[in-house]
Amino acid sequence: MGLGYVVSRILDTYPDLNPGTVEKRLAYGSFAHLNDRVVYLEVPKAACTVVKVSLRDLYSSTPLTLFPHQSRQTKRRMFVHARANAPLPALTELDDAAQRELLEDPGVLRFTVVRNPYTRFVSAWLDKVYLCEPTVEDVYHAVRGGSPDMGAKQPVEFAEFVTHVERTIGPSSDAHWRRQVDLTYPKALGFTHIGQSEDLAATMALLYAHVRRNPPATIPRENDAALVPGNTYTDSIAARVRAIYERDFAAFGYDPAGWPSDQPGPAGPITLERFVDEIMERNVIITHLYNEHARLAREYTNVYRFSLTRLANKWRRLLKPDPRATRPGRTPNGPGARA
Repeated sequence: MGLGYVVSRILDTYPDLNPGTVEKRLAYGSFAHLNDRVVYLEVPKAACTVVKVSLRDLYSSTPLTLFPHQSRQTKRRMFVHARANAPLPALTELDDAAQRELLEDPGVLRFTVVRNPYTRFVSAWLDKVYLCEPTVEDVYHAVRGGSPDMGAKQPVEFAEFVTHVERTIGPSSDAHWRRQVDLTYPKALGFTHIGQSEDLAATMALLYAHVRRNPPATIPRENDAALVPGNTYTDSIAARVRAIYERDFAAFGYDPAGWPSDQPGPAGPITLERFVDEIMERNVIITHLYNEHARLAREYTNVYRFSLTRLANKWRRLLKPDPRATRPGRTPNGPGARA
């Protein structure tokens, strides 16, 4: 079976990429509407939650499916990222003719949204790594050599995260901090619009105008980190991050000299409302996981009761010789049995 038009087109431009990695990225991160002539390719940590919520506003009236097995989240609203909740098919789900049409027609809105590499990197650290979110626990293991202790916790600090990414960055790194050029393939896909999360309203206005719908009155901020960063960048750390994302700065017009040097002081306390929201959301997720564990345990018990494995084990016990019958001085009928 062939790779499909869009994957082949990307590999023609980026021959060093792995076909499976490209296929997986497009299957999860691309969204296409043939009739409305829209293609969106997401970039994690670059307003992709807002864009996906907007796409559901435009194309889906069904509620979010919570807890699909292919998505690990700690807040229910973040299940918008589960592919099961996507209102549009991926490019790779369309036939080659439709893929070619969407990628070559100048009237198609082919767009993505990128973000300043400096602030995107901080966001990935705070939102995913610092609190050891599901799916990125491997970072903690790589830095600390194991899981967080049961007592006092030792989060991965920003400088440690920089060192980890320096060692591991590549075309298949975690998408939350993968280079944006390795997520969007800009030289191959012919975007008609590359938005910036710093001016997201302009991109949203373009999208709603293209599909002839009125945009919402305000653009929500759907996935702010609960923590406020303290001092993160120094001259030396900024130089290291700049080196990691050199191609992103060049491709998307961000100033590599404009690293955030005016960071606030140490993180202050979050509001009580936000604290309660974060804890309750995680408790809802934990409760679901316990309920799911109990349900699967009951199902296993019910299946085992009538399984061939249980019957085989029962027959083994029945057919196993009684060890008491082979002891010296004993007869099958017990001590002193008469012939």
